[in-house]
This record gives sequence, C-alpha cells and structure tokens, in this order.
Amino acid sequence: MTIWMTIITVVLIVFFVMITSILFLRITASVQSTLRNYSSEDYASKSFEVGSGEDVYENYAIDAGSICVVSINESGTRAIVDAGHGRMDEDVLVNSVSYVMNTDASFGLILKYNLFYYKTDLAVGSRIAFADATRYYNYLKDALFYDGVIFVVILLGLFFVTSKLATFFLKPVEKAWTQQQNFLADASHELKTPLTVILANSNILLSHDQDTIEAQRKWIESTNEEASHMKDLVDKMLYLAKAENMRTATVRTLVPISDLATKLILQFEPVAFEAGVTIVSEVENGVSILADSTAVNQIIHILIDNAVKYAGLGGTVRVKLYRHKDTVYLSTLNTGAPIPPEDLPHIFERFYRSDKARTAGSGYGLGLAICKSLAEEQKATVSVTSDEAHGTEFTVKFLKQKEKQLR
Repeated sequence: MTIWMTIITVVLIVFFVMITSILFLRITASVQSTLRNYSSEDYASKSFEVGSGEDVYENYAIDAGSICVVSINESGTRAIVDAGHGRMDEDVLVNSVSYVMNTDASFGLILKYNLFYYKTDLAVGSRIAFADATRYYNYLKDALFYDGVIFVVILLGLFFVTSKLATFFLKPVEKAWTQQQNFLADASHELKTPLTVILANSNILLSHDQDTIEAQRKWIESTNEEASHMKDLVDKMLYLAKAENMRTATVRTLVPISDLATKLILQFEPVAFEAGVTIVSEVENGVSILADSTAVNQIIHILIDNAVKYAGLGGTVRVKLYRHKDTVYLSTLNTGAPIPPEDLPHIFERFYRSDKARTAGSGYGLGLAICKSLAEEQKATVSVTSDEAHGTEFTVKFLKQKEKQLR
C-alpha cells in the first residue's frame, strides 16, 4: 500500500511539474509575443489585445496600462512612443534602457524593477517595449494555487480509492495467508502426536534390544498404527493442496448415484452397528448424474462416515437421495449434539473441529474440507444446517442434471 501510494504520488508530482512548466512557458511566450508586437516597426498601425488592467476577469498575463514603448535612435537618444500606454519613472527608464542595450538577449526580465522587456532592432536604431510583471506573477501564482488544490484533491481522492481497493483486493490474500498459517500450525500439531508416539516406541524398542519381536509386539503395532495415521493425514493434506493449487479436468460420465449410495450404506452398517447407530436409507432408485464416479463415491463416503461418527450412542443417521426437477439432492441427517451456530461458517475449513460438537471424533478435521473441494470439482454445492430439534444435515446439490444430458 505504501509503495503503491508512493509511486502514485511521484507520478502525480511529475505530472504536476510538467503541467506547471507548460503553463509557465505558455504565459511567458504570451508576454514575449505581446511585447514583440509592441516593439515592432509597424507598432503604431496595429491593435493588440491585452488586459485592460481594470477588468478582474481578464486572463491576459500583462496589463495594457503598464506597457511603455521606447524608441532609441542611432545616436542613443531615447524617445517614448506615446500610444496612450504606461509611462515610466525617468530614473527607472534610464537604467532599464541602459540594461537592455547592454545585453544580448532580446527578451527578458529586469528583476530590480520587476519589468519585462522586448528589444527589436530596426533599420535605424532600436525599439524597446517594457511591461510591469506584477500581473504576470499574480496570474501564475493563482494558476499554481488552483492547480495545487486540484493536485491535492486528486491525491487525496486516489489515496481514498486506493485504500478501499487495496482493502477489497487484499482481503482474499490476507484470508489465504491466514488460512495457510493456520494450516501449517494445525498440520504441525496433528503430526506432532504420532511422531512423538513413534519416537517413544522406537526408544523403548532400542532400550530392550535383547527382547524378542513377540515381546515387543505392542510397541511395534503402536508404531505401525501411528505411522498409518500419519500417512493418512499427509495423503489428505496433499490432496487438498493439489485440489487448491491445480484444478484438473475430471472425466464426467453417467454415474448411477442411487446404486453408489445404497452400496456405501451397506458398507457402513457394520461400523454403525458397533457405534450403536442406526442407518436409515431413503434413496430414490434409478437416479443418475453426470459426474466423476470416484469423486461422488468419496463424497458419499465422507458424509456417511461423518454422520455415523457424530450421531451418538443410540443415534440415527438418515441418508436421502432424490431428484427434484433438474437437481439431484444427496443429504445425511444425524442425531447427536448440534454444531453451534458460530461454528457453522467454519465447518468446511481444514482441521476444523468444534469444541462442543466435534471433539468426540478421532479424525483430523479434513474430511469435510475434502468433501467441499470434491463437490466444487463436480460443479455441485454443499451446505450444512444444525439444531437441537432436527439434528445436523449436510446437503449436496448436483445442479442441471437434465434428461438429455443423462442419455
């Protein structure tokens, strides 16, 4: 933000300096052109448009009432050309003429007397036009003031707009950075436990190197179990990283989702029985969708597994699948402790586990994040509702499954 505003400020300053320089050159050129006309040989026959001196709205850089034209002959004699314009003090006139005649510049400014001059060499002698520079400076000062005000207003406006845009565009980056930091912290925390157990088991095995494998079996099995858990965690993290960084094109085929759901429900019945949970199937027959079969299978697997895990002893899991118009709905509804409302917006975040509703499980909090990622790959949406009266329901909507697509 600071760098961006610095660049904008520098660019605007350069632009302001350029505009000011152009303005200065134009005004100075206007003064030079006017005085050149007054000092020309046919001056008396011309009518020149300059400021009147009394009209405050006149935008000329010099005042006609301040112009004094002096003719110098070959002998150096001065003569004021009287055309109804300004007159100069005698001492100022003498010194100014002397200054101009001794300089090589035909146009310039006498700072001591605040006078512009323009000298034209004629066939016989020279002619000099003088003009008071006060109006020129006032004109330039006003122009610089208003340009400066415009510059400041533009700068403040750009600062305001840039701040808002930066906030708007940086929010996703900030969110992604925060999520990445949280991901690293959570991943480190999740990996710490199995690594600690593996190291502890290894130390025990090394300290009893004379024992038989059978005597050390429980430590070996514990190490193997923790290594398997760690591998599962790493696999899931790698999948999420791959899914977020590189969306690959999936092969979409006609998937009999009714058959897949029924098959997975049967597979989970032994698991549910051991957990004291009843699975109720409400699967509409003959429903198919255009999707990747592996992804759909994994979505159903994650949702049923999650529902069984948190239904509670004696709880119920209800799996629904039905078509309504062009949309296919897949949902799992389970009893058990509801997810607090403040936790619902974060339920699909990586490593999320609500303190109240989700500590009973032994997972890593990656399943639902993977489920959402898989659903998005299939152009589907996944949502969740949870309350004490109805339980927790996850719903996946597979959109635009029209008949002509499924033939």
